[in-house]
Amino acid sequence: MRIAFVVLVTVLLARTCDAWWEGGHHLIAVMAYELLSESEQNELQTILQSHPRFAEDFVTPMNVMGREEEQLWRIGRATYWPDVARSQPKFTRPNWHYQLGATLKVGDQINVPAAPGPFPQTATLDTENLHIAQAVELCRKVLRDKTAVSSDRALAICWLGHLVGDAHQPCHSGSLYFAGVFPDGDRGANLIPTKQQENLHFLWDALLGPQFDAGDVSRRARTIAADQQLWTDAKKAAQQERGLNPLTWLAESSEYGRSHVYAPEVLSAVEMAARTSQKLEMLDLSEAYLKAAGEVARIRVAFAAHRLAAILREGT
Repeated sequence: MRIAFVVLVTVLLARTCDAWWEGGHHLIAVMAYELLSESEQNELQTILQSHPRFAEDFVTPMNVMGREEEQLWRIGRATYWPDVARSQPKFTRPNWHYQLGATLKVGDQINVPAAPGPFPQTATLDTENLHIAQAVELCRKVLRDKTAVSSDRALAICWLGHLVGDAHQPCHSGSLYFAGVFPDGDRGANLIPTKQQENLHFLWDALLGPQFDAGDVSRRARTIAADQQLWTDAKKAAQQERGLNPLTWLAESSEYGRSHVYAPEVLSAVEMAARTSQKLEMLDLSEAYLKAAGEVARIRVAFAAHRLAAILREGT
């Protein structure tokens, strides 16, 4: 049973990209989109057609059939697009995808960078030196501005969908700073190797599925929405003013980082490396760790979907 489980996880965790992988971003987008009214959905679709790379980057795949499926694919593609844009110098914004700071600090001789400040009012979509919370506020401002250039509003939709998802991924809210091993941080768990995947960050990225698959997205969405308590909690969170503050999402993610990403079996390995001054060994994570991580991913998806829907609604 253990072998079969690990093999299955290894297959699912095939590396594709950073942040929630393509399947995860599509899942959050589709669930948020289906919470909107038909008129709100239509307006989003209209705005997206003004995207500066709509003709190049939004070509509908051959296996997407019918108008409804095409629209669901397009909104999912929009939230995944900032990862597509990593190869396009004009649009790539590497700092926007994560938050500076420490999820967990152990020891004294560590170098934790200062947390990003408030959203700079002079920032534009061309401002590269922003982090998640600042970039979310910028894009909300652009999307709400009905006088803004339509191509800018389309870009704002893409970034909002993407960054709401990223902010709900625990590894994007900060890093582990551990004296003697990670004095400058573990880059959001990117420097912790695992047997299940190249590193711990990639493992968490893949928990919502790798590449886009309409059937898989639909199945996962139904399963998550069927959890009535989770769905109710996520809806209530999106109705609270603080629930739409990206710093709230990041604080939640940091809590999950401390309780689940850097669980005791991970920290004990890091502590061993610190005591022995040896290289951190590749971790073989337990089945219990993987199952708990999967449950956290489901929770974060539900909250991200409701919050994204609320933010998109205020801009349509």
